[in-house]
Amino acid sequence: MDEELRKELEYLNHEELPEEKPSRLKKMIIIGMAVFLALLMISFIFVTFPIGDILQGKVESKLLKGNVIDLDSFKIIFESDLEEVLKSYYFSEQEKEISLCLEGYREEDRHNTAFGNYYITSLYEPKTYSSAYNHVSFESCSAETVVILHTHPYKRCVASEQDMGMLAGSKEVNSNVLMVVMCEPDRFSVYE
Repeated sequence: MDEELRKELEYLNHEELPEEKPSRLKKMIIIGMAVFLALLMISFIFVTFPIGDILQGKVESKLLKGNVIDLDSFKIIFESDLEEVLKSYYFSEQEKEISLCLEGYREEDRHNTAFGNYYITSLYEPKTYSSAYNHVSFESCSAETVVILHTHPYKRCVASEQDMGMLAGSKEVNSNVLMVVMCEPDRFSVYE
């Protein structure tokens, strides 16, 4: 009987068992899970800091073309090569934020739109109380200031809640004042 049992076991070992093919449903579930995980990873990359802020900044900011920032309802026009002065400030202070008060005038509204164009004729740097890579605290700009500009870290064009609070306070003094965030040498976000 031992011989017979050995032959049976040998036969079973050598006999090929039919391969089980994965079911169609199982394949669909595996593919679905793989797609879901891939989408989850991609969304994590694009919505987490800092990518989300950079993308949002790209969407809401405008490029300086020549000496003009062209917005939908008005333009900011720099006279006397002041856009080059802005760039020099930007490049000289890369380690911390800076603020600048841009003086000039707003053109009379000839087209019955909300705003006329802004012409920047001069600028100055107000007294700075504290400044860091991602924050600046400074003296209020003069009543003649039409644009309050400050820099943000590279490609971070979105204004913070503190920035918006500062703009609201400045509008009490001059209702036409704008706030501009400079986040690249030629990229600006404008807030009314």
